[in-house]
Amino acid sequence: MIRPTPEQLQNIPRLERFWFAVADVLLRRARPLLILWNRVVMVHFSWLMTGPRVHSWGTEHLANLGPKDCLIFVSNHRSFFDFYVIGPILYTRTRLAKTILFPVRSPFFYDSFLGGFVNALMSGFFMFPPIMRGKDKRSFNAYALDRMVAELERPGMQLGIHPEGTRNKNPDPYTFLRAQPGVGTILSRSTHTRVVPVFITGLSNGFGEEFRRTWGKRRAEFPIDVVFGAPISFDDLREEGNRLSVHMKMTQRSMDAVVELAEYHREEVAAKR
Repeated sequence: MIRPTPEQLQNIPRLERFWFAVADVLLRRARPLLILWNRVVMVHFSWLMTGPRVHSWGTEHLANLGPKDCLIFVSNHRSFFDFYVIGPILYTRTRLAKTILFPVRSPFFYDSFLGGFVNALMSGFFMFPPIMRGKDKRSFNAYALDRMVAELERPGMQLGIHPEGTRNKNPDPYTFLRAQPGVGTILSRSTHTRVVPVFITGLSNGFGEEFRRTWGKRRAEFPIDVVFGAPISFDDLREEGNRLSVHMKMTQRSMDAVVELAEYHREEVAAKR
């Protein structure tokens, strides 16, 4: 697995470099233990936080996917906990491999001691690789992109990515931010990888609020819906070459599929309640 060069690390503050090194070493040398941690601890913690409220749709699209499939799960981004809900479904209700990395922005999870411990406890350092903030760290972010592509060379590897890049704070769950090209860049270089679109709604941004909704008397008023779409291939776009415009087409195709799931949810799922 590739490592960052000294030049790529030179502008990274000591604490961020420390947490990156810890996560990197554990993912290289103790990945089975991290998977076990997530299967035993985090799946059950997620259930305690949200489980009785989670309703999944479209899981039939995952039935034919197996432990050697390399996938990127592309989701809208409205809560800190989006992939904490999606992940346990993939762990417990599919035949997919259990190694799912969630690239994350460095602030909090890598630039503070508390954030590093939260990353360890809440994901077994699967919130990796970090995406650094600041123009002087672009060289490291180029490494992070290379690392994601390299990880997808492992049979069964999966990534969870939000193409919007940041949380959408609009109160309307059916609105979306402009997608960023990162997903398309990865797909252009990882030619065997497909995308599974996901639309999720119903989560807040607070642990306490989620537990209150889950175990309070008004649980039925706060459903969490997770809608999976069919896997998407990109062979036709890959034939157009490795250019930014093509990367954006790949990203937009992924995001358009999420938007279609949102419309399905609005018209079919929400209408039945």
